[in-house]
Amino acid sequence: MLQAKTIIFFIITLFVSPVWANEEAGKGQIEKHIYTVIEFESTFMNRKKEKVLKTLGEPDKKWEHRGKEVWTYQRIIIEQDKLWNQNIMFDFGRVNMMWGDPSGDGKQ
Repeated sequence: MLQAKTIIFFIITLFVSPVWANEEAGKGQIEKHIYTVIEFESTFMNRKKEKVLKTLGEPDKKWEHRGKEVWTYQRIIIEQDKLWNQNIMFDFGRVNMMWGDPSGDGKQ
């Protein structure tokens, strides 16, 4: 009887702790939503900067093109079965243009 209890205890301990550890590890990682091009454009075109920031978080890169602010999010859209970077250009605080670039790392 004692051996059966010991075996059951070890089985439960070995099974439960990895499940618990995986749940804890998942809490630290924020999963980024991957959009299709059409889904991304319909969600963000003509939206205010604040809405984009609230939904996507801080961009991976901010830069300027012809006097307009551009934000780049890395590996956020899928196009041609690969993950691409997405650039968003703002004019008067609203999205007025966007274009994707291959992420360049060759990973999917």
